[in-house]
Amino acid sequence: MGLFALIGVAGFTLLNSVLRTQDATDTRLGRMAEIQRAMLVVSSDLDQITGSLGGGGASLSLQKADITGGIVNVRYDLDGDALTRTITGAGGERVQTLLTRVSSLRWTFHRRRGDWLDAWPQPQQPALPLTGPDGSPLSSGPAPDEGVTAVALDITLTGVDGQPTATLRRVASIPLMEPAPPVVAP
Repeated sequence: MGLFALIGVAGFTLLNSVLRTQDATDTRLGRMAEIQRAMLVVSSDLDQITGSLGGGGASLSLQKADITGGIVNVRYDLDGDALTRTITGAGGERVQTLLTRVSSLRWTFHRRRGDWLDAWPQPQQPALPLTGPDGSPLSSGPAPDEGVTAVALDITLTGVDGQPTATLRRVASIPLMEPAPPVVAP
């Protein structure tokens, strides 16, 4: 009788361990699927930019074409602990929660000349004076080309214990976004 009790307890312990492991695996796979869906949506939107692009910090705004060819505005924000996507177009406004348990996020912009910016567009810079070999001024010309070629998203996720756990980085190449042309006084 004691032997059957020991076999029953061992079988129950084994079954309980298998079920807990399966539950933990399902939770992790669900989280990975949520992260992959969010990154797919972000990459897709950045691939489809047709208009303006701007942002910095935890926000990004862009324009893209919808399936009917109309222009829609897309905005990404950190709302509490969630990455949200707001789409505004002819059909109204729709807010989607893309990713939950996010402790921070940051958008950065890569310029054609090779450096990363914390915000885009940059404040208008004064024209740079051009000088000859002897240092004498030749003329006043535009600032060097600073078009944006890529956008990066850094997301710090929150673990089950509520503490930041991992930072993900998604970098997407985009069509060259030129800086706004300077306003010329008449």
